[in-house]
Amino acid sequence: MKKYLYTLCTAAMLGLATSCVDSFDATNQNPNKLYMEDIDIQKIFPGTIYKSLNVLSEMNYNHYAYMARYVVSWTAPKSMDNIGDRFYNFYKKVLGDVAIMEEKYDRDSNGNYWAILTTWKAYLYSVLTATWGPVPMDAACKETYGNVYYYNSEAEVNMQILRWLDEAVETFDPSGEKMLKDPFYPGAGGESDIEKWRKFANSLRLDVAIRMMNMKKSPEAISLAREQMAKALNETNRNYLFTSNSDNAVGRYGTDPNSDVSLYYERILKEFDLGTKLETELGGLTYPAMNEYFFCYMRSYDDPRLSKYAQTSRNDDSGDHRAVVRDSLWSTVEKKFVQVSYRVPFLPRFEMKQTPSGWLVGKDEHNNDLQSLYSTASVSIEGYTYALLPRDFIKQDATVKLLTCAEVNFMLAEIQLRKDEWGVNVALPQSAEQYYYNGINASMNEYGVTTGISEYMERNGIKWNTNGLGCHDYRNFYKADINGKGGYKNNLEQVWKQRYFASYFNGFAGWTLERRTRVMKFPPFFYNNPENNYGTYGANLFDPIPERLQYPIDERNWNMNYYREACRMLQSSSQTPRPDNNFNDNFFTPLGIGGPYNQEGLYDRWKEGYLMYNNEMVAHWYGDTLEEFYENVLKDYPEYSHLQGEERLAASIGYIRIKEDN
Repeated sequence: MKKYLYTLCTAAMLGLATSCVDSFDATNQNPNKLYMEDIDIQKIFPGTIYKSLNVLSEMNYNHYAYMARYVVSWTAPKSMDNIGDRFYNFYKKVLGDVAIMEEKYDRDSNGNYWAILTTWKAYLYSVLTATWGPVPMDAACKETYGNVYYYNSEAEVNMQILRWLDEAVETFDPSGEKMLKDPFYPGAGGESDIEKWRKFANSLRLDVAIRMMNMKKSPEAISLAREQMAKALNETNRNYLFTSNSDNAVGRYGTDPNSDVSLYYERILKEFDLGTKLETELGGLTYPAMNEYFFCYMRSYDDPRLSKYAQTSRNDDSGDHRAVVRDSLWSTVEKKFVQVSYRVPFLPRFEMKQTPSGWLVGKDEHNNDLQSLYSTASVSIEGYTYALLPRDFIKQDATVKLLTCAEVNFMLAEIQLRKDEWGVNVALPQSAEQYYYNGINASMNEYGVTTGISEYMERNGIKWNTNGLGCHDYRNFYKADINGKGGYKNNLEQVWKQRYFASYFNGFAGWTLERRTRVMKFPPFFYNNPENNYGTYGANLFDPIPERLQYPIDERNWNMNYYREACRMLQSSSQTPRPDNNFNDNFFTPLGIGGPYNQEGLYDRWKEGYLMYNNEMVAHWYGDTLEEFYENVLKDYPEYSHLQGEERLAASIGYIRIKEDN
């Protein structure tokens, strides 16, 4: 079916036949047209928010959270896939609504309404351009000659976003007209909380401006970003940044199964609740579970958010599904190492494949029987075993996180560290270190963490200007170190990684941060069959994280000339252009916001080698000694306090002392 942005943006709204907005005597009105007096933000905007959450959740479930390496599920983007409506839905389901409402609510006559619509539009375009690069903007949701539409460059879109947000921040007026039932920022009585809307606009302006500082081929974009960053942080506008989690830009679903429950619930949980999918299937690949690399950071630094980010492995009437770990613990009483096995409450889901093509399992002189943690004969690992996403993240009335107070504090820490490098003239009231700790505390508060915070912030790698040694993943491909000691670039590693941790399951935020900073340096995705993925690189059997998504195939069919121009703009704005002789529309061309990237070096590094199976990410779960285990196991299982020593461990975590060969 032919896709026209104008047709999709306007005719789809409210199921009306056309988008014409006329104003003439009611007696002459055409019932198939939408008239100015029919447009009511109070009625339309709640649906706009709901549809926006669905569009964003669809992208997160299918693309963003996986590409951010937050979770592992069934999805894996391939170049032969057609993104189709996941691109068009931004326009036809949401931006079309906004365009129609903008016909009625202008800045001069309806300031707050205009500013709310503009802020929402700015956020959506910030997602679009950071996902695809050049996108239709000026020609979108408008009638165009031949029903074809041109694209704006990545720089043009980002610059316009900053202009919109600048005007919105100046326009918001707490004493002005408000929506009576605001679907996104309701005040105490349900009406629009204009101050929170203004904080969202200004905080988003800061976020977009920071991204744009990488756009080396668009000096005019960097100049505007520098200007708008300083303006967002001047003495007046600093008051319009998120200062608590009550300011967070978070969308909220409802609980009516027929109208407003979350897309995640519909896609994942509903079948279990209705009984159409058996409980034994819970934890299958449709249900996201924590990624092994992210888990390494949670474990390495004993992050108290782990229990908020993942479900514990199931241990109930259906059986004990906790993974079994074989370990060596020191006994301070016996003065020797004791070989033991026990069960752990969390196990991340691994990325395919366990043994990638071209790799061999290495030999350890101390252990000739190296085995994957996921194929150990001592436990049957199944869906229940994995660190599944908490139900609260995907329940009927789940929330969708767009931007948070924690992220704003990490932005401020980054600006303090880089303002001289960037040439930004700002005088912030706190140091980078203070903003860094503010960000961690805000994230802990957001998830209701009340214990273990001070201990966490004293650990090496977490404590400001320190290095932390992390554990390896189970194949020894990745090590979760944090190198924070030294100059400001080391401090930036701490800031960026903490921002990444705080944004868990907001895949767009995590994926964008990594492309901009290259701080996580994760291994590539591995396949064991040629995927013909990402253009010319599929034959390598592995690929890096996608730098962007491809345009829908229909763009080639119906908008070819402007599609080709979009691909040309994509390549010309990238610091590492990657033409592929196939329209140059591919996953592996970094956007203008992307940081420097040596992709050839990545392929040389990962094409072959020896992997070394290990259990570092789950070993010594409750301490280094038996005696520490006796005490620390009570943190998870206080109900066994009446037992002592190894009896307590056996009852709580299935502890077994392994007999040693004589």
